[in-house]
Amino acid sequence: MKKIVILGSTGSIGKQALEIVRRFPDDFKVVGLAAHSKAEALADQIERYKPDYYYLADGKISVKGAKRLSSLEELASVDCDLVLCAVNGLDGLKPSLAALKNGTPLAAANKEALVCGGKLMWKTARENGSTIIPVDSEHSALWQCMIGENKASVKKMYITASGGALRDMPKSAIEKVKAKQALQHPIWNMGKKITIDSATLFNKGLEVIEAVKLFEIEPSQIDVLLHPQSIVHAMVQFNDNSFKASIAAPDMLLPIELALYYPDRGVNIISNLDFAKLKTLEFGSVDHDRFPCLKIALSALKAGDGACVAVSSADEVLVEKYLNDEIGFYDISDALERVLLKFGECRVESLDDVFALDAEVRKYLN
Repeated sequence: MKKIVILGSTGSIGKQALEIVRRFPDDFKVVGLAAHSKAEALADQIERYKPDYYYLADGKISVKGAKRLSSLEELASVDCDLVLCAVNGLDGLKPSLAALKNGTPLAAANKEALVCGGKLMWKTARENGSTIIPVDSEHSALWQCMIGENKASVKKMYITASGGALRDMPKSAIEKVKAKQALQHPIWNMGKKITIDSATLFNKGLEVIEAVKLFEIEPSQIDVLLHPQSIVHAMVQFNDNSFKASIAAPDMLLPIELALYYPDRGVNIISNLDFAKLKTLEFGSVDHDRFPCLKIALSALKAGDGACVAVSSADEVLVEKYLNDEIGFYDISDALERVLLKFGECRVESLDDVFALDAEVRKYLN
């Protein structure tokens, strides 16, 4: 039985991880749960899964048998076999580092932590005999394609994008779109922040940066393809021009299950694909004029780690403003461009540097 800690247990990824635990109770023991402010939902989870520890950032609950810890870092450091970090934003970086410092494998479902601190995370993992298991569907797919392969044999990696809720909309209509419409993703059921990022395609830019940090490849070795069906999640092209592709029904239960069971696999965790009924699989390039956020993220990747931190932090602020109807759709990309110009040459060498730049960017935008 594998002992697991779930940080962000009341969010989309956390709830799906607990669904796997519910379905396979003999395989997992939940020893820790954490939430930001959904106190009632966390209390229900504690009642059901009976963890030894929990953390609630904002609010109070009355539960029996579980000890409240003082921070995400403390919870990430308890004795367990795996920490799943599904915390939103840069808040996931410190607990991710805490788990890795403790020698615990980290199932990483937090893009921003890897984007802003990927080098620090790998350094910490190697120094303490730990590892990072990707949970994003695209990175989990790349990870599976790379099993048994030599990185030196890789010519190019490809991640796919559904295109989000606004994929087929002209620019003149996109600029008027409110958050309610942008949240209507055609394939994936995700949290609000990541769904808006999917609509702007900034999410795909974060994923490119994340892939470069995870697989330690050059920026020129990865590209994005539009793939409306979201069945081919990623592909790796090798020097002999052959490809490996990871293909599955679009369901986040799969990469979560892979991370929880690693190095094994579960059974029938998602629906089966009937290839005889798949009439077409479409691929295309991204229109950077309609979706400039992806191009900005790629520019940040080329500029360096400081630029990646700056645009990632800025996007957190800007998406919140957009969700609150304070700015328009293309105001997000306009502001990201300004942030990249202002902070693109900043250097980050330490954890303190990351959080100092994050604070500076937030102050600039507010």
